[in-house]
Amino acid sequence: MKPRAHYFALAVVWLMLCLYGIYFSALSIQRHRAFLTNASDLGQIDQAIWNSSQGRFLEFTRRTGEQSIRLTDHVEPLFILIAPIFWLYDNVEALLILQSFVIALGALAVFWIARRKLAAAPPSPPAATRWQIELASVLFAAMYLLFPALEAANLAEFHAVTFVPAFALFAFYYGAQKQWGRFAVFAVLLLMVKEEISLLVFMLAGYFAIADFRFAFCDFKRLPARFFSYLKHAPRIPLWFALGSLVWFALTFFVIIPQFNALGHSPYTCRYGVGEECTEIARGLFLPERLGYLGQLFASSGLVSLLDPVSLLLGAPLILANVLSNYPAQYSGTFHYSAPVAPYFILAAIGGTAWLYRRMSRKTRYGERLLLMVVAAAFFVACAFHAYAGYTPLARAYAFPSITARNDLFQRFANQIPRDAKVSTTPSLHPHLSHREFLYRYPIVNDADYVLLDVNESDRGIPSEFRVAYNQLVDDGTFGVVDAADGYVLLQRGAPRKNLPDEFYKLFRAPNASPQYPAQIDFDNKIRFLGYDVRTDAYGRGFLQTYWQRLKPLDKNYYLFPFLADENGAPRDNLNFPMTVLFWYPSASWQENEIVFGKTLPLEWGDRARIGIGIVDGFDWNNLTARLRITRVEPSTLRVVEDTWIDLGEFVREGKEYVRK
Repeated sequence: MKPRAHYFALAVVWLMLCLYGIYFSALSIQRHRAFLTNASDLGQIDQAIWNSSQGRFLEFTRRTGEQSIRLTDHVEPLFILIAPIFWLYDNVEALLILQSFVIALGALAVFWIARRKLAAAPPSPPAATRWQIELASVLFAAMYLLFPALEAANLAEFHAVTFVPAFALFAFYYGAQKQWGRFAVFAVLLLMVKEEISLLVFMLAGYFAIADFRFAFCDFKRLPARFFSYLKHAPRIPLWFALGSLVWFALTFFVIIPQFNALGHSPYTCRYGVGEECTEIARGLFLPERLGYLGQLFASSGLVSLLDPVSLLLGAPLILANVLSNYPAQYSGTFHYSAPVAPYFILAAIGGTAWLYRRMSRKTRYGERLLLMVVAAAFFVACAFHAYAGYTPLARAYAFPSITARNDLFQRFANQIPRDAKVSTTPSLHPHLSHREFLYRYPIVNDADYVLLDVNESDRGIPSEFRVAYNQLVDDGTFGVVDAADGYVLLQRGAPRKNLPDEFYKLFRAPNASPQYPAQIDFDNKIRFLGYDVRTDAYGRGFLQTYWQRLKPLDKNYYLFPFLADENGAPRDNLNFPMTVLFWYPSASWQENEIVFGKTLPLEWGDRARIGIGIVDGFDWNNLTARLRITRVEPSTLRVVEDTWIDLGEFVREGKEYVRK
């Protein structure tokens, strides 16, 4: 009969995982409703799963406009299995909720694994330590839920690999108990996740197939004969899964994907072009970013995971894949790529703690008291790192996005599009419209019936090209404006042509100017620069939010020219800032007394950046005579250069932000 402490501890774990599921569901949905999700990857995955629920298995619209199935990139039959969720709740948010709760369920497996392994750590543990084992197991479940890289994967939109932690942990638990039927269920689920996950199944099944074999290296000569003799009596289910997983990996990676992909191979093999020489590969392993990534994973598991290399070996295929990749997102710890490796660091933390507890209990009469001390120390380290890099209210960078009136305005446009219509749209609107058979990514239009644009997204590419593509749609009469407001434009094929209404330009009008760095700089007594904000995007790229005002009616459009300056004060090549406002609300259209808002393209600024700002008549900054002269400067401490542009100063990166030096 299980002690009362066990049921209390189990109730605490269920409470924690429910709180995690509710909180991360709410945060994921909030991020989605705040338009922080995109076509890649939530939109395209949601479309493939929704189409599967309609009998069009894994079908989606590629970014190039062709209708395809996801087998071109990945083999993820799990998506077909979860597609019926849309029969219950026909909304992309169903996927975000499902993802959060499946991740959370992994905590239950962690609790069971820790309870079993810690109870077996010292020989014949005294009954007095049972409540300590229960509490220690609860702390490991909490460590799992607080794992920053796992939380980051939870918030990285939606991916199949976020199902791996729970599946792998349950497979490990049932494998350790030799409950091969249940082990097989979770092994099959893992194989359905994605092609490379079969390597984790191979390691896990192989481990349990040989777990009872004694590697007596002192009898090295007889080792091969003993091993093959053991295999005759080894558990058959893990043996078959070890073999089958390798066959499945070869089939998916070398047959299925090449068959459907025009390249004839997986498009992601390019992420592993690290060089052919062993010295180059070894050198790559010790780059600070890769070592830092491993440091994050060890810190998230309380550092005791260093003491159980066997558990880490089980996750080695994908740990190495992330570390060796030349794609920085894989070793950043802030995308979904770390989800499959996170459970192995938790398993190693449990195994490392059990090993340490066993060693320490032999050397003192008070060994049972040391268990909570070891676990508490590891948990403290994990909590400290969570406070630094996590995503809950306990973390320093916690943020719950706000939903603006402009976000809510989107629904007005979505309601005007029939459910069965073919649509072309911009990236952040894509996952809000993805429950349809055909959904193109602007500027691809093809045979779309409607085009819904968020002009604010033109800074994801080249703003001028975004406007040129729009002009091509409306100038020849193919599409007409149905509705437009605050930077949104809804076009319908065959609708009568009309100009954008004044309501559309609200996106570029600031009700008041309260910039981070205020100024009053007049250019030729025509345009006043009121100041700017310095911001960074989710990728750490810098950009400016600038504020402008006309001083008199303007009869032409001027080119507002913020730029990064080189050591000579000239604009650096390819690092000037064409703003969306220039192509939709140029200066000749500005109204009296209104404040015009313009945002520059996010670019890599490096550790230091010098910002300059000027205005030119035309587009050639090198034509000195075309630049507008500066007639007023406040604050007076700003440096005027060539009487035509202002040196706003040097900015240095501090953490994730830039500050003026």
